[in-house]
Amino acid sequence: MKTRIPLILLVVMILTVACSLPSFGNKETSIPPTPTPDTGMQLYYGNGMQIMLPTSYVAEDIDSALPTIIATIKDFVGGESGPLSGLVDSIEGNIGWYGYDGGTAAVYPTRLIILRNKAFSKLPISMITLGLEQVLGNDSALVDSDSIKLGGRDITRLSYSKDSTAWVAYLFKEADYLWVALYLTTPANLAVEMEDFEFSVDSIQIDAVQGELKEVGLG
Repeated sequence: MKTRIPLILLVVMILTVACSLPSFGNKETSIPPTPTPDTGMQLYYGNGMQIMLPTSYVAEDIDSALPTIIATIKDFVGGESGPLSGLVDSIEGNIGWYGYDGGTAAVYPTRLIILRNKAFSKLPISMITLGLEQVLGNDSALVDSDSIKLGGRDITRLSYSKDSTAWVAYLFKEADYLWVALYLTTPANLAVEMEDFEFSVDSIQIDAVQGELKEVGLG
C-alpha cells in the first residue's frame, strides 16, 4: 500500500498542519485576479491552471511554509524513510492553487487547495477512495462518494462532515495527471457553499502544455 495511500489524506494533513502555523500564508500572488461581470466570480490564475472563484477569495503563497509543513508531516509518517516521504517531496512542484475565502463567516475560513499527481493518475480513483476508507476507519461511513459531470469531465466527489470539520474533494484525470480540488471548511459552510464549489470546479481550465507546471501567479 506504499503508493496507494490516498492523496486526499495527505492534502488534509497538509492543511491541518498549515492552519496551526501562525505565519502561514499571508502573501498574495503577484498577479491579481481578473474581474468578470455578472457572475460575482473572478478568474484566478494558478500554476498550470485557472479557476473562477468568488471575489472574496484570496490567493496565498504556500512556498514559504512548505518546508515546515513537509518536515512536520515526514516526522508524523516515519521520517525520510517513511512510506509517504517521496509523495511529500513531490507536492511542492505540483500545487495548482492555494488560498482561502476571506468572506467566510467562521472561526477559520474555507480553504481551497488544488494539486496534481502523475503517479496517482495510473491508479483507478476507486482504489484511492478505498484507501481513504481504510485510513478513516469508523469515520469512513461519514464519507459520501458521488460520480458527477462538471466542466465536461467525469468527476469523483468525496465529502466528509463531522463535528467542526468538513471537506469536499473533487478528483479527475487530465493531461496524464490526477487532479484534486479540495475545499476544507466547516459543516455549516459546506452546506451553504456547495453550489459555489461546484461552479468553480466546473470552471477549471488545465493548461494544455505538458511538462512542469508553469510559474504563473505563485510567488
